[in-house]
Amino acid sequence: MDLFGTAAHWFGRGGFVMYLLLLASIGAVSIIIERARYYRRKRQRFHFFIQQWRKDAAVYDVSELAVRYGKSHRVLNRLAAAACHAAENGRSVEIAIESAAQLEAAKLKRGLPLLGCLVTLAPILGLMGTVIGMIQSFSVFNLQSGGAPTAITGGVGEALVATVTGLGVATIALLGHSWFGYRLDIMVTDMEQTGGVLMDDLMMSQEHRGQIHQERGKCKHEAA
Repeated sequence: MDLFGTAAHWFGRGGFVMYLLLLASIGAVSIIIERARYYRRKRQRFHFFIQQWRKDAAVYDVSELAVRYGKSHRVLNRLAAAACHAAENGRSVEIAIESAAQLEAAKLKRGLPLLGCLVTLAPILGLMGTVIGMIQSFSVFNLQSGGAPTAITGGVGEALVATVTGLGVATIALLGHSWFGYRLDIMVTDMEQTGGVLMDDLMMSQEHRGQIHQERGKCKHEAA
């Protein structure tokens, strides 16, 4: 019997709970693939970003930086774009960065609560399938049937397939959840460090522009 035939045989022996575990496994794998692609698109190293930001800030003004960084889909660039827009419009740079960081963090966390739920749900479903299988196995117990003990032990062995499957699904979901949690912590730390740099640079820029406006106002007043 080939591998597919063997898998189909044990899948059928596991009972109706196996269909629920199949859905759970599809959900877990789908979330892991989608999050892996999303994190790859959003990934950005803090040190590389700071180097590029300092180069761009020395060449472009705030409005040009807002347009330049607003075209990017990476996390740190999105924070820079929000900060530049705030500085350009005279709004609080700190509040703009915090709002943008919260939005990006929420996007990064999307799907992770469901993945965490599957870590707990899959073993429970597997255990439930095993218990149901054992109940069905013991229901065939008949003292007048000489084959009853064999039927019972064979049924219990088949029922354990649900537990093994549930543990397998939970293991996949747990590995994915742990990895993305690790990546999320790194990216949140990078956002916090980036926010501090952006606030220092842009708030100094705002103060410099304010001094220029004051000097221009004094010159106009003296000329009048």
